[in-house]
Amino acid sequence: MLGFRRSGDVPLSSDPSARFVPWIIGTMVFLSALVLAVALVLGSAIDRWQLSHSVQLTVEVPAGAAQAGGVEIALEKLAALPGVVSAARVTDDHISALLAPWVGEDLDLSTLPLPVLIDVEVTTPGALDPEAAERQLSGDVPGIRVDDGKRWLEPVRATAGALQAIAGFVLFLIGLASIATVIFMTRTGLSVHHGTISVLHQVGARDSYVARQFQNQALRLALIGGIPGLLLAGMCLMVVRSLAARLEAPLLPAVSFDAGAWILLALLPLAAALIALLTARITVMATLARMP
Repeated sequence: MLGFRRSGDVPLSSDPSARFVPWIIGTMVFLSALVLAVALVLGSAIDRWQLSHSVQLTVEVPAGAAQAGGVEIALEKLAALPGVVSAARVTDDHISALLAPWVGEDLDLSTLPLPVLIDVEVTTPGALDPEAAERQLSGDVPGIRVDDGKRWLEPVRATAGALQAIAGFVLFLIGLASIATVIFMTRTGLSVHHGTISVLHQVGARDSYVARQFQNQALRLALIGGIPGLLLAGMCLMVVRSLAARLEAPLLPAVSFDAGAWILLALLPLAAALIALLTARITVMATLARMP
């Protein structure tokens, strides 16, 4: 009865089906890392946009009102409002720099009837009600607008949330595909080594002992494929990050990750290995329970 206590009583390493499992798991981890990275970038971008607009507002003074001294009146009124830290006019040079990626460097703002923009910083999020401030200012500056970014941020956030939900569904499908792969490998191994398993049962081996060999095999193959898949995904993300840093598009989300995001990505091979281990064990135990 001591013979079945050695590891490797079932020669699983010779199974043809096991040769392709590391490649499949590696591909799954690679795709999962890319999909998860997209979801994390979207979430980080929305958080940054929401944080920046929670304490900053933009006031638009119409061109006609600006020529009549509306900018100075608006700055004076804004400075007197409670919760306002600072209010400063956005210079033409700054506006030209923001528009340069789309319209070029030769834009002459003096030829365009553009409203004058005022950047307003408040003490805490919600310290200044945009609608109340707009009503208070419109009496002295007709047509003035106070914008806190919600008018365009809400649709963007909803779109990003939908994309994150799609990414989660894709990760779910990748997980199902990984589970199906391990089930196929395990059942194939059980079928190929049916005779060996029967002999082990005759000499006293328990189902848990046989399942342990299959789950260790699945764990090893998942790590062999998952770690290179993660490294390849990391290289791709670094390349994308370096290319995105060259783009002069301030509205695009920055491809950046904090320590928590990198740790989450690094856990993908371990998650794949754990899924493979549990799937193999459950499959073996359920199959052996039906064997005579």
